Amino acid sequence: MKMHHYIMSWGTGIKNNEKFFNNVIKQVIRYTYTAIRHKSGNKVARDSGGVCDLQKCSVLWLGTHAFYTVLSKKPDVYGTSGSSVLGSLKFELSLPRSKPLRRQLKKVVKEGLKGVSALEF
Repeated sequence: MKMHHYIMSWGTGIKNNEKFFNNVIKQVIRYTYTAIRHKSGNKVARDSGGVCDLQKCSVLWLGTHAFYTVLSKKPDVYGTSGSSVLGSLKFELSLPRSKPLRRQLKKVVKEGLKGVSALEF
């Protein structure tokens, strides 16, 4: 939602900058994974016995799914065609490599979706 508000305040056209926004989404997801790994590996986490057993592919899939779920609340803004922001996210989620992740993370997604229905922006 925050990203949507930033984009709207910038006044940039989504349809004219779809490639840029797709790249921003991918960078945000990769950055989140890197930040989690970094924080879980710092001295305090190690000294406390913290363990981070995240698989990068799982985090990338969950991030893509999260962006798709939230941005799909505004299909008129983010489009539904194959080249649109939503279309690109949907394509990523439909790839064969996503199928095992979809099954593996089904419970996590179901739990996360409980709060999404209340989103209004």
